[in-house]
Amino acid sequence: MADSLSQELAAQLQDNGRDPGASILVCGYNDLAELTLEILEEFGQRAVVVAPCLPPSRKGEWQYLEGDPRQAEVLRRAGIERIKVALLLEDNDQANFELALLIRDLNPQARIVSRLFNTGLARYLDSILPQHFSLSVAGLAAPAFALKAVSDEFVGYFELPQLEAQPATLPPELADPLYFGAPQETNLWNGVELTIGDNSRLLHMPLSELEETFRARVLFHYPVDGLSNFSESRIFDDFDHEAKLLEGDRILVICDPRAYLQLLERNGRRGSSRAQRWASGQVQDKRQRRRGKSSGRLLSWLRRSLQGLLQVKPIVRTLAFTLGAMLVLGVINFRVIGKPVFDALLLTIVVLTGGYGDIEAFQQAETPLGVKVVAVVMTLVGAALVGLIYGLVTDKLVSSRFGLGRAAHMPKGDHGVIAGLGRLSYLVLQLLRQMGYEVVAVEPDADNPLLGAAEREGAVVIRGNYALASTLQQARIQSSRCLICTTPDDLTNLETALTAHSPHPGIRTILRITDAEVAARMQRHLQALGISYSPTALGARAFATAALAGAVYGTLTWEGETRLEVSAHDPYLGLSLRKLAQDYDLAILLHYSRPDRPCVFPKIWQKEGETVLKRGDRLYVMGTVGSLIRLAQGRPLPPELYQVRLLEDRNPYFEDEILSTLAFYARLPKTALRPLLRCLPAVVSPPLPRDKAIQLARQLRKMSTEVQVFAHVQASERIPRYRGRLHG
Repeated sequence: MADSLSQELAAQLQDNGRDPGASILVCGYNDLAELTLEILEEFGQRAVVVAPCLPPSRKGEWQYLEGDPRQAEVLRRAGIERIKVALLLEDNDQANFELALLIRDLNPQARIVSRLFNTGLARYLDSILPQHFSLSVAGLAAPAFALKAVSDEFVGYFELPQLEAQPATLPPELADPLYFGAPQETNLWNGVELTIGDNSRLLHMPLSELEETFRARVLFHYPVDGLSNFSESRIFDDFDHEAKLLEGDRILVICDPRAYLQLLERNGRRGSSRAQRWASGQVQDKRQRRRGKSSGRLLSWLRRSLQGLLQVKPIVRTLAFTLGAMLVLGVINFRVIGKPVFDALLLTIVVLTGGYGDIEAFQQAETPLGVKVVAVVMTLVGAALVGLIYGLVTDKLVSSRFGLGRAAHMPKGDHGVIAGLGRLSYLVLQLLRQMGYEVVAVEPDADNPLLGAAEREGAVVIRGNYALASTLQQARIQSSRCLICTTPDDLTNLETALTAHSPHPGIRTILRITDAEVAARMQRHLQALGISYSPTALGARAFATAALAGAVYGTLTWEGETRLEVSAHDPYLGLSLRKLAQDYDLAILLHYSRPDRPCVFPKIWQKEGETVLKRGDRLYVMGTVGSLIRLAQGRPLPPELYQVRLLEDRNPYFEDEILSTLAFYARLPKTALRPLLRCLPAVVSPPLPRDKAIQLARQLRKMSTEVQVFAHVQASERIPRYRGRLHG
């Protein structure tokens, strides 16, 4: 029966003009599924789409089977037995959870990539089910929204799990849809862009020294001399690691939070950045997780308690000061009539709570009148204090238990305003709060379950229409730092942004746009309005990468176009680290050859690059979507060589030094190279690796020459031996 159904499916797929030999199953059809399918198609991958319905205009484009993917018979008709990867892209955690279990029953070997928002459920399934990887569109897109809203220097961050496998335990909060998970043991890395200024202490520091000093990895280097980014197919190591940083250079660095703080300080950003405080918190949290002694936990609790006391409301501080003053005054008052200190303290408490008439000393005629007057004043003040204390306690209990009231005061300025509370906007709110920014969230739906969660995060929640000028003025949009519009309706986001630009022209605005193509067009033509992002476009490449390459731990967007994915791989045996990185255009972040001795940011351009990968090794790498998919498919890039073209020699004084430099790289005598300097422009180097070609070009520039580095060396231009004049 199953064979006949598979033949029926094959006939159906052949009618659509498709090869039935697809190895990827996509369950559910929506914007994310459509973008993911397009990316898979770019890399020559065929997929079967199983969904209850598909737009008629798209039925001829994909291999499509109509039906509920949660039915085992439907999956068998789709050929689940031969499927290698299953992408579960329904916008429903329960549906994807049921699908993951069903597919694991029908095909125990298939890789499953699930779209899950509940991080507790996601981590549990990843730990308990083999070859199961969870991703969240909101989780992938939130850093781009939050970080771009407040800063241009902080590119992003990602977390890599500890190498040792942790036992799978079912979290008790699993059934809570608002549970976002507690921090797990991870290695956290920040991505930061630095521009070298004239006051930077990184000035004239070689890149290799920067990497060694701060245990960092320079991913990109854009020098002011322009000698970079000349390869059309590779992006990593497209620079000379021995080059010195000059004023105006830009670098993108991956490092841990501690090194991030040190880099900012060396680059002249001491004490003024909230990002520094966030990194400080990351370092502190990491230390606290590693600290196992009870004394350390006690000191940490005392420190947090002291910080909490310093951050209490002014009314609470006033009440505490008044109560303390009354206690001191009462003890002194009762000491005048001869009462012991402890009895005086007890009698003071009785008076403050209205027990004046119960004290015999005040009924006696010999008691001084001044003592009685002070006691009466204390009774009146005590009544006011008791009423205020009862009110504060009741307000706190009602706010925490029932979610009523405000969790924070309206900020005066430099805060973030979020229009609409949903999955994405709540994660953005969490990130902004972690970075130390005050947040005002505007939400018209009073029944939104995220309202209480937002208030508990310390955000001010305003219930009202975010597209109205009066509501935005209530949120103090005119003094805010940024506006983040994340409602599901594109037109509402656009209207809100236009309304905000009236009282606050030029406000930094981030817009959520559903359609990826519309977002790209808005980014090109409406830049003055704000930055437009499509969450599905930000997440689709990560899902496609996970389908073809395995686990994806983070996504960074660089220069608006280059999307970098962090992934884990079992390496190819027998290849060296340098060969693997060069063949597939990767940046190697971590190399585990032994569990207790990980190699962080191995220097593949030095001796470490000769390390040969062996069985049991583990790699965490960064690359573009294309490079990671090529790695999974075993399709290396063709080798590239580079040459240097000398365009102009401005100072004949350096002629002998130029010839000596060229002779060193060409392995030829200076007499054979001298005719080249008489026939400029000319190719003056043999085919060289990238770093060597850049080194040569940089050395020649120091000798008052104009040079050019170019790739894709033609056979006619290769000069293993100089036999005459050569032109580029």
